[in-house]
Amino acid sequence: MIDALWTLALRQALLLSIAIILLRAARPMLLRQGPGFTYAAWWLVPAMLLTPLLPQPANAVVTRFSVDVLGPLASLAGQDGLPQAPLPADDAQHHRWWMLVWLVGTATALLVQALRQWRVARLGTTLPAGSSPALIGLLRPRLALPADFDSRFSREERELILVHEAVHQARLDNLWNLISAVLLAMHWWNPLAWWAARRLQADQELACDQAVVGAMPERLPVYVQALLAAHHLPTHTAPVASRWASAHPLVDRIAMLKHTPASSRTRKSLMAAGLAACAGLCWTSQAASLSNPAGPELKLSLVISQQVGERVNRLQLALAGRDGQTMHLDHPGDGSDANPPMALDLTAHVVAPGRVRIDAVMWEGRPLAVVSRPVMLMPLDEPGLIENVDAARGTRTSLVVVPSVVKLP
Repeated sequence: MIDALWTLALRQALLLSIAIILLRAARPMLLRQGPGFTYAAWWLVPAMLLTPLLPQPANAVVTRFSVDVLGPLASLAGQDGLPQAPLPADDAQHHRWWMLVWLVGTATALLVQALRQWRVARLGTTLPAGSSPALIGLLRPRLALPADFDSRFSREERELILVHEAVHQARLDNLWNLISAVLLAMHWWNPLAWWAARRLQADQELACDQAVVGAMPERLPVYVQALLAAHHLPTHTAPVASRWASAHPLVDRIAMLKHTPASSRTRKSLMAAGLAACAGLCWTSQAASLSNPAGPELKLSLVISQQVGERVNRLQLALAGRDGQTMHLDHPGDGSDANPPMALDLTAHVVAPGRVRIDAVMWEGRPLAVVSRPVMLMPLDEPGLIENVDAARGTRTSLVVVPSVVKLP
């Protein structure tokens, strides 16, 4: 379980970093297309993070399978001194500690964000004098204005500020801010995530500026005056809030207002195609890595013993697959209590030269139910033993595993 969570967390961190690096590399080109285009490009982040949910090629394989009753390995099932499962894997211990540090950091970041939101929420719709106007909340967002809003801004400036905040609400920008805050909390250790959070906020404000000025180009001078009047106004930072003032340099923000290319269906189609292409390439690379793993080809020689009372049934089996693949085995039994149906999932990982970790899942009974999830850390070409004892049924199932490398990549 810890290994699975660790693998998922690392994959998400890698996908997030790739998406941010792509956006950073394409930023000069995106800015030439206008702020709205640049802001829309942030769709690439959730698109990349969701690619693991798309259908992936099956990773379970049974490349070779043979059955011999009472084969030469059958005698191993009765030997003493075999490594018993479950055995703690060294890397699993490390993963457990790293996951704990990761989760503690995430919980701390989420707590800090929640406190910031609570402090802003309790202020209601009136903020302290000298603050920046803000749209606060998600489901029922409310406009919070500073106490000196009427005296600091002229009537025309106030109208444009209200239009600006209305654009935030119409675009559901607070939802984007919440997603950004959650991702930042989950990836608190990644400097790329901090850069992306700041750039998203700045691009969000620039996109709103473009929308307002694009709809009312004749009021550009008044809009610039409103920006100047709000310069250096402190903002109440909260994860679910859109502000009038931003950390974006004022000179750049005003200059960007003069570069507002009109949006068109062609431009929007190109944006959607570009995002889909990036996400598709990411999914294809993941699918290729799963369907064509680069690890060595491994062989698992097995001896299965099922004992009910005095009766013992033994099978010799051979499964093969690459490092990290899951090898599945179904054994229907003969329908009797002495030889019940069973199934096995065995995943072998080469963790060090000459060392293999085997993660197993064992099912038994009618219907099949999971009875054991052992883990073994063992040398190559040496046997290991997995046992499951059901005292209620009086059954004992033993599995002897001998891993070996068939072919290196």
